[in-house]
Amino acid sequence: MTLYFYLSIFFVTIFSYIIVEKKIINIQKDDIYKFLAIILCLIASFRWKVGGDWETYLITYNRSRVDEVNFNWSIIFEFINYIFSSLKTGVYGVNLFVSSIFYIALYRLVKSLNFDLLLILIISVSLVYFNGIMGYVRQTLSLIFFMFSLEQYYKNKKEISFFFYSISIFTHVAAIVFLPIYLFTYLKNFKALLIVFVISTICIVLGFDILKIAYNEFVRKGMFSTGALFRAIPLLICCIIYILFRKKLTSDFKEFKFIIDYLFCLSIILVTLIFLSATVSAIADRLSFFMVIFQFLVIGLFFKKVIKTDNINYLHCVIFASISYFLMTFSWFVFGNYSIYWLDYNFLF
Repeated sequence: MTLYFYLSIFFVTIFSYIIVEKKIINIQKDDIYKFLAIILCLIASFRWKVGGDWETYLITYNRSRVDEVNFNWSIIFEFINYIFSSLKTGVYGVNLFVSSIFYIALYRLVKSLNFDLLLILIISVSLVYFNGIMGYVRQTLSLIFFMFSLEQYYKNKKEISFFFYSISIFTHVAAIVFLPIYLFTYLKNFKALLIVFVISTICIVLGFDILKIAYNEFVRKGMFSTGALFRAIPLLICCIIYILFRKKLTSDFKEFKFIIDYLFCLSIILVTLIFLSATVSAIADRLSFFMVIFQFLVIGLFFKKVIKTDNINYLHCVIFASISYFLMTFSWFVFGNYSIYWLDYNFLF
């Protein structure tokens, strides 16, 4: 069912986009976004045994009691599970919460940066929906808080931005890869720099056992991810686009320019690891999931500053980009080793 669902969502969104651009019906992109986001949230939230890490999240929810909370794993995610367990919503409540705030965070970030809302929505379905919202739920939650952090950073609210980043790293310790962004931000402010360092150290200490386990599982045992190759291709293309159009894409970003440059460097490293080293492809793939932010920024800026909405070929370019991302995810469904966990959709029980 998942493949048919994906096809349906994709073509409905493309059709809606054409209707809006051609002004066939007087409807706003915001309204279409909200409608599709609600449908996507409901489908992702009330699934059962769908997603590669489903059993782990179900166990986390079922053992959510104050005396059994594993703070070394993820303080924030454990706390959210405890809240919804207390409300007796089932694991569906947790999934509904994560999927809902993802589309809220995406909406706020895209609107702040003045990107094409429906284009980023289409791309997010390929990049985040199956692999993240219906797969790596905890990592998606961490990504969401980082998105909120970037939004506040762009609005020059640096303290609030770091607050959201702190929540992000206490949700998933892998978000520590974004630490240089905040170290650079407070480079000339010793007091703030010290706070950043202390919070980051606490996070690393709490998550040390998890980091050790991840190293043994992903690096020492050489776990291989075939899906990584499919997901690395669009990231590589975005890196190439950024190299070719960097000056134009970052012309109005000022301090935000460092963030994009850093994400670009991180993306290059991860893509190189995925293509050249099979033994670390799994961990590189997990970390590259965070780089969907880089893809959102590059694609959003490219269509805002290079293609531009007044271009007569703008709609064709949007459809081309959307189909390209669609084919990437569709190929992963067909050839990826772990896509079997997403192919049979079960609603509730």
